[in-house]
This record gives sequence, C-alpha cells and structure tokens, in this order.
Amino acid sequence: RVDDALNATRAAVEEGIVAGGGVALLRASANIKATGVNADQAAGINIVRRALQAPARQIAANAGAEASIVAGKIL
Repeated sequence: RVDDALNATRAAVEEGIVAGGGVALLRASANIKATGVNADQAAGINIVRRALQAPARQIAANAGAEASIVAGKIL
C-alpha cells in the first residue's frame, strides 16, 4: 500500500494532477460554448453542461452547503 501511494504521488508530480471534488468537470462545463448551433444542438450542449456540473453540486449538497454558491466560488 505504501509503495502504491508513493508511486501515485510521484506520477502526480511528474505528469500533473487534476483537482478533485468535481472541480475539473465544473470548470470544463464553463468552457463549453453553444454558439452557432441550432436549437436541438443547444439543448444537447446544455444537458452535457449540467451533467458536468452535477458531481460538484452533489458533493456540496452532501456537505450541507448551497450547491449554487459553491459552484459560483469555484468558477
């Protein structure tokens, strides 16, 4: 177990890490643009955007925080 943890830490330092708690997905959702698309495509894009926000919002709600406020602070 210790060796696995050390190897994971080394890999994270060497290759970079992704923020946890749904932060990376939340930030990715903010970068999805719905310009130049038709109404059906815009609806699909909004569904994907909301799906990307869901993990961070749920984690915030589980912690007893207001999901919208937490999402706003992250973004």
